[in-house]
Amino acid sequence: MPACSLINTSPESFEQNIEQWLANNEFDEINDALQSASKNDSTLKETLNKKYTIDTKKSTFIENTSKKAKKLKQSNEWQQALDTYNNALKKIENEPRLNKEKTELLHERDHQVTTLRKDMLMKQADALISYQKIYKKLHKLIPWDYSAQFDISRYNKDRIEVARHLEMCGDQAKSNKHYIISRDCYFLSNKLDPTEQKESWVTKIDVQLKNKSDQKRYNELLTSYSTAYEKHAYNKARSHLNTLLTINPAHKKTKRLLDSLNKEIKELTLSKIRFGKELYSKNKINRALKVWQQALQLEPKNTEIKQLINRAKKVSKKIQSLEKNQ
Repeated sequence: MPACSLINTSPESFEQNIEQWLANNEFDEINDALQSASKNDSTLKETLNKKYTIDTKKSTFIENTSKKAKKLKQSNEWQQALDTYNNALKKIENEPRLNKEKTELLHERDHQVTTLRKDMLMKQADALISYQKIYKKLHKLIPWDYSAQFDISRYNKDRIEVARHLEMCGDQAKSNKHYIISRDCYFLSNKLDPTEQKESWVTKIDVQLKNKSDQKRYNELLTSYSTAYEKHAYNKARSHLNTLLTINPAHKKTKRLLDSLNKEIKELTLSKIRFGKELYSKNKINRALKVWQQALQLEPKNTEIKQLINRAKKVSKKIQSLEKNQ
Protein backbone atom coordinates (compact mmCIF):
# COMPACT_ATOMS: atom_id res chain seq x y z
CA MET A 1 0.00 0.00 0.00
CA PRO A 2 1.49 3.43 -0.92
CA ALA A 3 2.66 5.55 1.97
CA CYS A 4 0.43 8.44 0.94
CA SER A 5 -2.72 6.38 1.51
CA LEU A 6 -1.69 5.84 5.15
CA ILE A 7 -1.32 9.52 5.88
CA ASN A 8 -4.18 11.73 7.00
CA THR A 9 -4.25 15.16 5.40
CA SER A 10 -3.99 16.98 8.73
CA PRO A 11 -0.57 18.48 9.57
CA GLU A 12 -0.63 16.78 12.98
CA SER A 13 -1.12 13.29 11.50
CA PHE A 14 1.47 13.95 8.81
CA GLU A 15 3.97 15.08 11.45
CA GLN A 16 3.25 12.04 13.64
CA ASN A 17 3.79 9.62 10.76
CA ILE A 18 7.06 11.28 9.80
CA GLU A 19 8.30 11.15 13.41
CA GLN A 20 7.32 7.49 13.77
CA TRP A 21 9.07 6.51 10.55
CA LEU A 22 12.09 8.55 11.51
CA ALA A 23 12.28 6.76 14.87
CA ASN A 24 12.21 3.40 13.04
CA ASN A 25 14.60 4.51 10.28
CA GLU A 26 11.89 3.95 7.67
CA PHE A 27 13.49 6.31 5.15
CA ASP A 28 11.74 4.95 2.06
CA GLU A 29 8.39 5.58 3.76
CA ILE A 30 9.45 9.11 4.62
CA ASN A 31 10.65 9.74 1.07
CA ASP A 32 7.38 8.48 -0.45
CA ALA A 33 5.34 10.62 1.97
CA LEU A 34 7.35 13.77 1.31
CA GLN A 35 7.15 13.28 -2.46
CA SER A 36 3.37 12.84 -2.30
CA ALA A 37 2.88 15.91 -0.07
CA SER A 38 2.15 19.22 -1.76
CA LYS A 39 5.03 21.66 -1.42
CA ASN A 40 2.53 24.51 -1.69
CA ASP A 41 0.57 23.37 1.37
CA SER A 42 1.49 25.98 3.98
CA THR A 43 0.16 23.80 6.81
CA LEU A 44 2.83 21.16 6.05
CA LYS A 45 5.64 23.66 5.57
CA GLU A 46 7.30 22.97 8.95
CA THR A 47 7.43 19.21 8.33
CA LEU A 48 8.67 19.65 4.75
CA ASN A 49 11.50 21.81 6.07
CA LYS A 50 12.84 18.89 8.15
CA LYS A 51 14.75 17.56 5.16
CA TYR A 52 18.16 18.45 6.66
CA THR A 53 17.34 16.59 9.90
CA ILE A 54 16.07 13.57 7.95
CA ASP A 55 19.14 13.51 5.67
CA THR A 56 21.47 13.75 8.68
CA LYS A 57 19.80 10.84 10.44
CA LYS A 58 19.77 8.87 7.18
CA SER A 59 23.54 9.38 6.78
CA THR A 60 24.10 8.32 10.40
CA PHE A 61 21.95 5.21 9.87
CA ILE A 62 23.95 4.25 6.75
CA GLU A 63 27.28 4.81 8.51
CA ASN A 64 26.24 2.81 11.59
CA THR A 65 24.92 -0.05 9.42
CA SER A 66 28.20 -0.15 7.51
CA LYS A 67 30.30 -0.15 10.69
CA LYS A 68 28.20 -2.85 12.33
CA ALA A 69 28.29 -5.13 9.27
CA LYS A 70 32.05 -4.72 8.84
CA LYS A 71 32.65 -5.44 12.52
CA LEU A 72 30.56 -8.63 12.27
CA LYS A 73 32.51 -9.68 9.18
CA GLN A 74 35.82 -9.14 10.98
CA SER A 75 34.50 -11.38 13.77
CA ASN A 76 33.70 -14.05 11.12
CA GLU A 77 29.97 -13.53 11.66
CA TRP A 78 29.27 -13.46 7.91
CA GLN A 79 25.55 -14.28 8.01
CA GLN A 80 24.88 -11.69 10.74
CA ALA A 81 26.73 -9.11 8.63
CA LEU A 82 24.58 -10.01 5.62
CA ASP A 83 21.41 -9.82 7.76
CA THR A 84 22.48 -6.35 8.91
CA TYR A 85 22.66 -5.14 5.31
CA ASN A 86 19.38 -6.86 4.37
CA ASN A 87 17.48 -5.36 7.32
CA ALA A 88 18.79 -1.90 6.52
CA LEU A 89 17.96 -2.22 2.82
CA LYS A 90 14.36 -3.04 3.68
CA LYS A 91 14.12 0.50 5.03
CA ILE A 92 16.26 2.22 2.42
CA GLU A 93 16.12 -0.09 -0.58
CA ASN A 94 18.17 1.67 -3.27
CA GLU A 95 20.96 3.03 -1.09
CA PRO A 96 24.13 2.75 -3.29
CA ARG A 97 26.74 2.39 -0.54
CA LEU A 98 24.95 -0.38 1.37
CA ASN A 99 24.09 -2.25 -1.83
CA LYS A 100 27.72 -2.05 -2.97
CA GLU A 101 29.06 -3.25 0.40
CA LYS A 102 26.55 -6.09 0.48
CA THR A 103 27.59 -7.20 -3.03
CA GLU A 104 31.27 -7.08 -2.03
CA LEU A 105 30.50 -9.11 1.10
CA LEU A 106 28.71 -11.77 -0.95
CA HIS A 107 31.56 -11.97 -3.49
CA GLU A 108 34.15 -12.33 -0.73
CA ARG A 109 32.07 -14.93 1.10
CA ASP A 110 31.53 -16.93 -2.10
CA HIS A 111 35.25 -16.80 -2.85
CA GLN A 112 36.12 -18.09 0.62
CA VAL A 113 33.49 -20.84 0.40
CA THR A 114 34.86 -21.92 -2.99
CA THR A 115 38.41 -21.94 -1.61
CA LEU A 116 37.40 -24.01 1.44
CA ARG A 117 35.50 -26.52 -0.68
CA LYS A 118 38.46 -26.83 -3.05
CA ASP A 119 40.84 -27.35 -0.12
CA MET A 120 38.58 -30.01 1.39
CA LEU A 121 38.27 -31.75 -1.98
CA MET A 122 42.04 -31.76 -2.47
CA LYS A 123 42.69 -33.09 1.03
CA GLN A 124 40.15 -35.82 0.40
CA ALA A 125 41.88 -36.60 -2.91
CA ASP A 126 45.30 -36.76 -1.23
CA ALA A 127 43.92 -39.20 1.33
CA LEU A 128 42.31 -41.40 -1.34
CA ILE A 129 45.51 -41.41 -3.41
CA SER A 130 47.51 -42.49 -0.35
CA TYR A 131 45.16 -45.50 0.06
CA GLN A 132 45.47 -46.73 -3.54
CA LYS A 133 48.41 -49.08 -2.95
CA ILE A 134 46.84 -50.42 0.23
CA TYR A 135 43.58 -51.41 -1.49
CA LYS A 136 45.44 -52.91 -4.47
CA LYS A 137 47.51 -55.03 -2.12
CA LEU A 138 44.41 -56.04 -0.17
CA HIS A 139 42.68 -57.16 -3.38
CA LYS A 140 45.65 -59.34 -4.34
CA LEU A 141 45.85 -60.87 -0.87
CA ILE A 142 42.17 -61.80 -0.49
CA PRO A 143 40.40 -61.35 -3.87
CA TRP A 144 37.37 -63.43 -2.82
CA ASP A 145 36.84 -62.02 0.65
CA TYR A 146 33.42 -60.32 0.76
CA SER A 147 34.29 -57.82 3.48
CA ALA A 148 37.49 -56.76 1.73
CA GLN A 149 35.73 -56.46 -1.63
CA PHE A 150 33.00 -54.35 -0.04
CA ASP A 151 35.63 -51.95 1.35
CA ILE A 152 37.41 -51.83 -2.02
CA SER A 153 34.14 -51.16 -3.83
CA ARG A 154 33.27 -48.33 -1.45
CA TYR A 155 36.78 -46.90 -1.86
CA ASN A 156 36.49 -47.01 -5.67
CA LYS A 157 33.11 -45.29 -5.53
CA ASP A 158 34.58 -42.47 -3.42
CA ARG A 159 37.64 -42.32 -5.70
CA ILE A 160 35.56 -41.90 -8.87
CA GLU A 161 33.22 -39.38 -7.23
CA VAL A 162 36.05 -37.18 -5.95
CA ALA A 163 37.81 -37.44 -9.33
CA ARG A 164 34.62 -36.21 -11.01
CA HIS A 165 34.31 -33.22 -8.67
CA LEU A 166 37.99 -32.39 -9.17
CA GLU A 167 37.51 -32.45 -12.93
CA MET A 168 34.61 -30.01 -12.53
CA CYS A 169 36.87 -27.86 -10.32
CA GLY A 170 39.50 -27.91 -13.09
CA ASP A 171 36.95 -26.92 -15.75
CA GLN A 172 35.61 -24.01 -13.70
CA ALA A 173 39.07 -22.74 -12.73
CA LYS A 174 40.22 -22.97 -16.36
CA SER A 175 37.23 -20.95 -17.58
CA ASN A 176 38.05 -18.31 -14.93
CA LYS A 177 41.73 -18.36 -16.02
CA HIS A 178 42.88 -19.60 -12.60
CA TYR A 179 45.41 -21.89 -14.22
CA ILE A 180 47.32 -23.02 -11.12
CA ILE A 181 44.10 -24.18 -9.42
CA SER A 182 42.92 -25.77 -12.67
CA ARG A 183 46.19 -27.66 -13.07
CA ASP A 184 46.11 -28.95 -9.46
CA CYS A 185 42.49 -30.13 -9.81
CA TYR A 186 43.13 -31.93 -13.10
CA PHE A 187 46.35 -33.46 -11.78
CA LEU A 188 44.68 -34.95 -8.69
CA SER A 189 41.64 -36.07 -10.70
CA ASN A 190 43.94 -37.86 -13.12
CA LYS A 191 45.76 -39.54 -10.22
CA LEU A 192 42.45 -40.91 -8.96
CA ASP A 193 40.92 -41.76 -12.32
CA PRO A 194 43.45 -41.48 -15.20
CA THR A 195 42.31 -40.43 -18.69
CA GLU A 196 44.20 -39.18 -21.74
CA GLN A 197 42.10 -36.00 -21.77
CA LYS A 198 43.04 -35.00 -18.22
CA GLU A 199 46.68 -35.88 -18.87
CA SER A 200 46.57 -33.61 -21.93
CA TRP A 201 45.01 -30.75 -19.94
CA VAL A 202 47.71 -30.98 -17.26
CA THR A 203 50.44 -30.87 -19.93
CA LYS A 204 48.87 -27.90 -21.74
CA ILE A 205 48.38 -25.91 -18.52
CA ASP A 206 51.97 -26.65 -17.44
CA VAL A 207 53.13 -25.14 -20.74
CA GLN A 208 50.85 -22.12 -20.24
CA LEU A 209 52.11 -21.58 -16.70
CA LYS A 210 55.74 -21.88 -17.80
CA ASN A 211 55.18 -19.38 -20.60
CA LYS A 212 53.45 -17.02 -18.19
CA SER A 213 56.23 -17.37 -15.63
CA ASP A 214 58.89 -16.88 -18.31
CA GLN A 215 57.12 -13.81 -19.65
CA LYS A 216 57.01 -12.31 -16.16
CA ARG A 217 60.74 -12.98 -15.76
CA TYR A 218 61.43 -11.47 -19.21
CA ASN A 219 59.53 -8.31 -18.27
CA GLU A 220 61.42 -8.02 -14.98
CA LEU A 221 64.80 -8.38 -16.72
CA LEU A 222 63.88 -5.91 -19.46
CA THR A 223 62.74 -3.40 -16.84
CA SER A 224 66.02 -3.88 -14.93
CA TYR A 225 67.92 -3.43 -18.19
CA SER A 226 66.10 -0.15 -18.92
CA THR A 227 66.76 1.16 -15.41
CA ALA A 228 70.48 0.31 -15.61
CA TYR A 229 70.77 1.76 -19.12
CA GLU A 230 69.17 5.05 -18.08
CA LYS A 231 71.70 5.30 -15.24
CA HIS A 232 74.55 4.59 -17.73
CA ALA A 233 75.34 1.37 -15.84
CA TYR A 234 76.06 -0.34 -19.16
CA ASN A 235 77.70 -3.52 -17.82
CA LYS A 236 74.79 -4.13 -15.48
CA ALA A 237 72.37 -3.49 -18.35
CA ARG A 238 74.29 -5.97 -20.52
CA SER A 239 74.23 -8.53 -17.68
CA HIS A 240 70.41 -8.38 -17.53
CA LEU A 241 70.16 -8.96 -21.27
CA ASN A 242 72.60 -11.88 -21.13
CA THR A 243 70.57 -13.45 -18.30
CA LEU A 244 67.42 -13.21 -20.40
CA LEU A 245 69.15 -14.83 -23.37
CA THR A 246 70.33 -17.65 -21.11
CA ILE A 247 66.67 -18.36 -20.31
CA ASN A 248 65.54 -17.92 -23.90
CA PRO A 249 68.36 -17.81 -26.49
CA ALA A 250 65.84 -17.09 -29.27
CA HIS A 251 64.39 -13.91 -27.71
CA LYS A 252 64.61 -11.56 -30.73
CA LYS A 253 64.01 -8.26 -28.91
CA THR A 254 66.77 -9.01 -26.43
CA LYS A 255 69.18 -9.91 -29.22
CA ARG A 256 68.51 -6.57 -30.93
CA LEU A 257 68.95 -4.67 -27.66
CA LEU A 258 72.19 -6.49 -26.87
CA ASP A 259 73.65 -5.85 -30.34
CA SER A 260 72.78 -2.17 -30.07
CA LEU A 261 74.18 -1.95 -26.53
CA ASN A 262 77.45 -3.68 -27.49
CA LYS A 263 77.95 -1.24 -30.37
CA GLU A 264 77.26 1.69 -28.07
CA ILE A 265 79.69 0.37 -25.44
CA LYS A 266 82.34 -0.20 -28.14
CA GLU A 267 81.98 3.34 -29.48
CA LEU A 268 82.03 4.84 -25.99
CA THR A 269 85.09 2.81 -25.08
CA LEU A 270 87.01 3.92 -28.20
CA SER A 271 86.02 7.51 -27.51
CA LYS A 272 87.40 7.30 -23.97
CA ILE A 273 90.61 5.65 -25.18
CA ARG A 274 91.17 8.47 -27.69
CA PHE A 275 90.33 11.17 -25.17
CA GLY A 276 92.69 9.59 -22.63
CA LYS A 277 95.49 9.59 -25.20
CA GLU A 278 94.92 13.30 -25.90
CA LEU A 279 95.17 14.05 -22.19
CA TYR A 280 98.27 11.89 -21.88
CA SER A 281 99.98 13.68 -24.76
CA LYS A 282 99.41 16.96 -22.91
CA ASN A 283 101.04 15.48 -19.77
CA LYS A 284 97.66 15.34 -17.96
CA ILE A 285 98.55 11.87 -16.73
CA ASN A 286 96.12 11.54 -13.80
CA ARG A 287 93.16 12.76 -15.83
CA ALA A 288 94.07 10.32 -18.61
CA LEU A 289 94.30 7.52 -16.02
CA LYS A 290 90.77 8.25 -14.75
CA VAL A 291 89.35 8.25 -18.29
CA TRP A 292 91.01 4.92 -19.13
CA GLN A 293 89.77 3.41 -15.87
CA GLN A 294 86.24 4.41 -16.91
CA ALA A 295 86.85 2.74 -20.26
CA LEU A 296 88.05 -0.42 -18.50
CA GLN A 297 84.75 -0.59 -16.58
CA LEU A 298 83.00 -0.71 -19.95
CA GLU A 299 85.32 -3.39 -21.36
CA PRO A 300 87.03 -5.18 -18.43
CA LYS A 301 88.88 -7.61 -20.76
CA ASN A 302 90.31 -4.96 -23.12
CA THR A 303 94.10 -5.52 -23.11
CA GLU A 304 94.90 -2.17 -24.78
CA ILE A 305 93.20 -0.26 -21.96
CA LYS A 306 95.01 -2.33 -19.34
CA GLN A 307 98.37 -1.52 -20.98
CA LEU A 308 97.55 2.20 -21.14
CA ILE A 309 96.56 2.21 -17.47
CA ASN A 310 99.73 0.37 -16.40
CA ARG A 311 101.90 2.83 -18.36
CA ALA A 312 100.07 5.83 -16.94
CA LYS A 313 100.45 4.49 -13.39
CA LYS A 314 104.24 4.03 -13.85
CA VAL A 315 104.61 7.56 -15.23
CA SER A 316 102.47 8.96 -12.43
CA LYS A 317 104.64 7.25 -9.82
CA LYS A 318 107.84 8.63 -11.43
CA ILE A 319 106.38 12.14 -11.41
CA GLN A 320 105.41 11.79 -7.75
CA SER A 321 108.89 10.50 -6.93
CA LEU A 322 110.57 13.41 -8.72
CA GLU A 323 108.31 15.91 -6.94
CA LYS A 324 109.30 14.46 -3.55
CA ASN A 325 113.04 14.69 -4.33
CA GLN A 326 112.85 18.32 -5.37
